[in-house]
Amino acid sequence: MKLIFNADDFGLSESVNNGIVQCFKAGVVKSTTVMMNQPGVKNAADIYQQGLIPEVGLHFTVTAGKPLSPAHQVPSLIDDNGDFFGRAALMQKQDINQDHVYNELMAQYQAAIAAGFEINHLDSHHFAGVYPPLKEAFIRFANDINLPVRRIDNIVAGQTGLKVATPDAFDMRFFDQGVSLAQLKTLLLSYQKTMPDGILELMCHPSTEDNADLIGLTGYIETRNIERDILTSNELCQWLKAQNIECIGFDEVTS
Repeated sequence: MKLIFNADDFGLSESVNNGIVQCFKAGVVKSTTVMMNQPGVKNAADIYQQGLIPEVGLHFTVTAGKPLSPAHQVPSLIDDNGDFFGRAALMQKQDINQDHVYNELMAQYQAAIAAGFEINHLDSHHFAGVYPPLKEAFIRFANDINLPVRRIDNIVAGQTGLKVATPDAFDMRFFDQGVSLAQLKTLLLSYQKTMPDGILELMCHPSTEDNADLIGLTGYIETRNIERDILTSNELCQWLKAQNIECIGFDEVTS
């Protein structure tokens, strides 16, 4: 089986960026996705230009921070202060305009290219692109840029209309209470039994221990350094080799 550990949230903060670099150096994590509207994005671009992160996708963000599009192009996505609605509020809205979603996707993608990133795949923060109010535009954009994407059937069934490549499976359980080496091993073995020749993607959210720069940006803080410890551990590296599980990046996901 082949395994993609994608480090979400590249660009969120310097502690996240540095944690992701450590995971890449350890060799298990070979893929990440960048948030273009967050405080650590310039630092992320510098790290990428240094060659420390060879593969980067776009982590489409529409539930945190401000849009990169002019407000008049995305009015159904933002509140009176010009900020994106939070996840809960956004998913309850009935008036989301698909063109507004597409506009912001394009703005974030173009910003990534302008910052020097060679984008190789697409996913979405808080799974925003998976939910019905945004899914249609997400599929349209993915098809237009013709890059692989994270599966979009993990919350709402179906990938109808999606014409680009995806991994064979995506699992979101390596998160929060699911973060432990023992649980990770059990999860991976279950997939290896059912799809020994397939590609599985897991998300991860590492950071360094000095991650006070995340306060006010996310509620998911303490567990990030636990994730990093697991993903950089020699025990995990050796176990994956023993189980014949190969870690890859999205460059190897093709149709």
